[in-house]
Amino acid sequence: MRITCVSASNNKFSGDKSTSINVCHKIKEIIMNETREEAIIDIIPLKDYDIKTCNLCGACSKVGYCIYDGDFNKLLKILEASQGIFLVVPHYSPIPAKLIMIFEKINEITYAGWLNNPVYQSPFNNKAIGIIGHGGMVESEENLRYYHDHLVTPVAQTLKALSFNVVKLNDDFSNGVTFGLSDDSCLKKVDNSIFPDIIQDWTMIEERIKLIVKNVIKTIMC
Repeated sequence: MRITCVSASNNKFSGDKSTSINVCHKIKEIIMNETREEAIIDIIPLKDYDIKTCNLCGACSKVGYCIYDGDFNKLLKILEASQGIFLVVPHYSPIPAKLIMIFEKINEITYAGWLNNPVYQSPFNNKAIGIIGHGGMVESEENLRYYHDHLVTPVAQTLKALSFNVVKLNDDFSNGVTFGLSDDSCLKKVDNSIFPDIIQDWTMIEERIKLIVKNVIKTIMC
């Protein structure tokens, strides 16, 4: 079983403090320790990929990839080879820019492929994907719902339109799981930086995401 976890953050300066990337590592731990399934788990930080915008040339209709974007094609190949995907999305914009560019290109490959061949089927048809949304607001029912409805849900609706199988957390959070900060003390001012350090409660985060990890694995195995 091959799983890919994508960190949608484009924060080039976060290093090993990146919440999104560390969530991917936590997902890997859960899969290895909790599900007892043998798996190859790739962690993809989008901050390391120089994704280019789509210019609607249509060349992808025949080749199934972008003739202008090597980094996108590298990512596309990994995603196509995966049985399941996790997407970790931070809330610092409605949807992070590189994620939108990836969605745009997958959409054009799918649409152009269908125009070229009416029986074309996307390699992502019914592929299981779990979405984890997070941000810098302190945890509350209202804030978790906000992240679900205004971050996770738009991402989920786009993925559904691209034929992915978006795995739900539960009936209340039907498009994915969300988390915030445990309290205001999690933000630590840093000298010579406009942005604070964020101290995450990783025990809480692990418990929060564990169910959707299991749900994605269960969907893959069915």
